[in-house]
Amino acid sequence: MGVGALTVCAGCQRYRPAGAPDCADCVAWIDADIEAAWVAEVGGLDTDGMQRHVAEAVLADPRGVAWRVVDAALARIPCYACGQGSGTGPVACEPCRLAHENRFYAAEPDRPRVPPGNEHAIRVSTVVARWPQWFPAHMVPLYASTLPLLHAGDLPTTPQAQAIKAYLDGGGDLEVFAGATSFAEVARRLRGAVRMGEPS
Repeated sequence: MGVGALTVCAGCQRYRPAGAPDCADCVAWIDADIEAAWVAEVGGLDTDGMQRHVAEAVLADPRGVAWRVVDAALARIPCYACGQGSGTGPVACEPCRLAHENRFYAAEPDRPRVPPGNEHAIRVSTVVARWPQWFPAHMVPLYASTLPLLHAGDLPTTPQAQAIKAYLDGGGDLEVFAGATSFAEVARRLRGAVRMGEPS
């Protein structure tokens, strides 16, 4: 898988999938990204029953399995307690909580031509944006906003990530991400916003 391109979502007019979980089109894009990995892995199996067996095997031991394949397997196996896809149910559902925690044993191999750790960042931001019930509400918009740049192959440096966090903790607006094509551009905007806020 190569480095992606920034594309505008028809639903929310942001770079997709930054509008998740509120924008249905961005959510559908995330789901399609996950489903494509499943099809590439097991699409040759000719029955739903065979695919279910694969999904059950993946969830029994997700170590070493690509994370999108694990997430697709979770969606295919209903939780015995709440009936939703495993790991996607309400916070009060303990089997879903366990399945959600186990998803992070999956493999996160970086794509070619991206900084080390890019795929881990995509993985974490995807889960926060797609299944926000497992995370503090204030985290969700920020992680969703980073997804377009991460999919495009970027990754913030430690100083950039710290600057973004400090800006937002101080009441800054996520619109600083709007139309940005790199984390370096976001960092430059932050420096400009801080200077504008300084007393003359």
